[in-house]
Amino acid sequence: MRPFRLLIATAASLLLVACAAADGMSPSDPANPPPADASDAGGAGGTAPRAYTLEEALAADVDGPILVTGLLIDAGDGWRLCAAVAESFPPQCGGDSVTVEGLDPADHDLQDAGGVQWSEAATLFGELDGTTFTVTGPASAA
Repeated sequence: MRPFRLLIATAASLLLVACAAADGMSPSDPANPPPADASDAGGAGGTAPRAYTLEEALAADVDGPILVTGLLIDAGDGWRLCAAVAESFPPQCGGDSVTVEGLDPADHDLQDAGGVQWSEAATLFGELDGTTFTVTGPASAA
């Protein structure tokens, strides 16, 4: 009798997965999370979109709006979003970085030293296209 119960439980599990896939849902894989896009914002579940690190966003190659976090810095040559902070003062980019366009510095709590402006915990909302991140709105609107 127990093998029959195992068969029923397995069939029920497969049916649930098939129904979820038919509804456009899929089981979550923590190693490869689904990209945040405009449809995630304020969805039926009321959950906020996931914020990606710059490294995750570059690896995901997401089309459309996305939330990205990192070091925001302008050392006099334009705004950049960096994956890591080099240990220096004022800070410098470490690791991957992209040019940021459309940024309103007034939207961020910036520090300033030696002609360098930065925010170590910036979250930006916009579109990532290779080496450029274009801000399309405030992160709070995502």
